[in-house]
Amino acid sequence: MEQNIYMKTAAGLAEIQARQMRLHPRTRSLLVLIDGKHSVAELLDTLAGIGIRDSSFDELAQLGLISLAAGSTQTASTMSEAAGETAAAAPRLSASPDPSEPEATHETSSAHQQMRALYAFFNDHIRDALGLRGFMMQLQVEKAESIADYHAIRDQFLSAVRKSKGEMAAAALQVKVDRLLGASA
Repeated sequence: MEQNIYMKTAAGLAEIQARQMRLHPRTRSLLVLIDGKHSVAELLDTLAGIGIRDSSFDELAQLGLISLAAGSTQTASTMSEAAGETAAAAPRLSASPDPSEPEATHETSSAHQQMRALYAFFNDHIRDALGLRGFMMQLQVEKAESIADYHAIRDQFLSAVRKSKGEMAAAALQVKVDRLLGASA
């Protein structure tokens, strides 16, 4: 099991944003870090101090929030069955607002889309630029509830990238994050 690599399912991604299942904070931290790149052994090494065990992976898998990534020991037929079950359980998110809704709803939808874009940006880039060292920052992203929260994460993120990847990488990411935040770059 320790060589297996898990990835989030559609239901797992939805749970991170919606927080409907009220997962234990330790289990939620594990779900946040599962990225389809790090093995169970690597994640256990990182999270052993907070009480994460093999059973935590089993719990998330049983809830349909994670599945084995391609190339792990699970067979293809079992993976497709699990994917079908989790796709059926995943909540349906509307991609575009209803034109019959009032204008205030469209503004809320726009802010919601901006928040989703910022969430995706930070999760992808924290993982890519900082790896497991960005764990605490990923937890801050998970707790972010407003654009102001993302503004607060911005400087810390850029400073960490500057230390890890250099000035050029930080400058490139700064342009992207400032565009998403609506700030002047």
